[in-house]
Amino acid sequence: MAGVAMLWIAGANHQVEASASSPSLQTLIDQAAVGDRLTIPEGTYEGPLVITKPLALIADQTGEVLLKYTGEGQALRIEADGVAVDGLRIVDETVKNEPTILVTGDQVQLSHLTIITAADGIQLRGAQGGELRGNLVVWSSQAAAQAVRLAAKGNGIDLYDSHDNLITGNRIRDMHDGIYLENSDHNEVTDNDLADSRYGVHCMYTVGTRILGNRGEGNVTGAMVMNTREVEITGNTFAKQNENVNSQGLLLFDAHATLVRDNQLEGNRVGIYVEQSSDNQLEGNRMLDNFIGIQLISASGNTLTGNQWIGNMADAQARGSVDNTISGNYWDAHRGVDIDGDGYSDISYAVNPLFSGIVQRRPQLQLLFQSPGMLFLEDLYQADRQSWTTDASPLMRPLDMRETDPDRQSGWLVGVAGSVLLAGTGILYYLARRRGT
Repeated sequence: MAGVAMLWIAGANHQVEASASSPSLQTLIDQAAVGDRLTIPEGTYEGPLVITKPLALIADQTGEVLLKYTGEGQALRIEADGVAVDGLRIVDETVKNEPTILVTGDQVQLSHLTIITAADGIQLRGAQGGELRGNLVVWSSQAAAQAVRLAAKGNGIDLYDSHDNLITGNRIRDMHDGIYLENSDHNEVTDNDLADSRYGVHCMYTVGTRILGNRGEGNVTGAMVMNTREVEITGNTFAKQNENVNSQGLLLFDAHATLVRDNQLEGNRVGIYVEQSSDNQLEGNRMLDNFIGIQLISASGNTLTGNQWIGNMADAQARGSVDNTISGNYWDAHRGVDIDGDGYSDISYAVNPLFSGIVQRRPQLQLLFQSPGMLFLEDLYQADRQSWTTDASPLMRPLDMRETDPDRQSGWLVGVAGSVLLAGTGILYYLARRRGT
């Protein structure tokens, strides 16, 4: 420990004056009693630290408390249940496989930490019922100068076999995956800010994960949900995932019984990508200004309702996706007719599978996307239309317009007028044919 500082041990009701000749911070931790609250004064302390008993390690708020570590292994290892660590700045810039913080105890609380790392920031292994709140995890600029590849970086927060944890209010930047969960069930990932990484949130082999109110920007994929069941993805914003040919706002692969609700996917290469996934419910999502709004690949038994596609270069692509229930969505590329004035088009909206089928066989033909020639071919292509992914009754207007437009009650007039014009055109065509004969 550098300089002269005071270490208060609240539980033991006494204080220790620590100086350059005093025992190390690790020794003072070891000397503390179970349940003690240790307030660490401003200063720089050397790692590693190991905590093997329930206690609270709290940084004094009057100045920076820095834990610095330059070796292999973990800068901080927590093996006990019921430990709390708050307010430390941890700098651990050695590129390595071991994480900066390793937690193996249950009910551990890590809060308001700043972690500068060249490894995984926080790992939970077999740790249940913990809370990670308000932490900042960023990739070390020193490690960045070594040009470490994205695939070799560590994850911001990494869980394995760790259940019922709350991960909330964290900010994670420039890591491999922001938050990674594997074989870890019923965790809640809430209100985190995830940027400039591979996947903002990455779930593998999880059940009951809740991903709520997070923000992802500039990642390859905002949220990657794979080999999962009963995941809830609600109220998130995933924007500007568009710098990679495989970028998506949200990806579901082999995901089942998932609820995807009230999310905003904006400015991504693909808003939502769904492959080999079934029995999922997508409702109330907004796909805005994406290259492709949604892609459905070999996806079946899913329900899409109340979603909105606005300003996308292409609303949707679908291939090999059958038995999905799609109804009551708004597609701004669709030109419908509402005869009865109920706000829903009486003309269905079908997603033409021609282009996605061509690209599957000849990926290089992606260059022809939305070209005049390809649009012309799509207009001509009508094969097996009954199997196309189709919205049976699309919305005529975006939901917010339906709620606020005072003239919406008169929509049936527009429908009637359109029907009259259509009928009149048909009669004129018939009469012209009769005169021609």
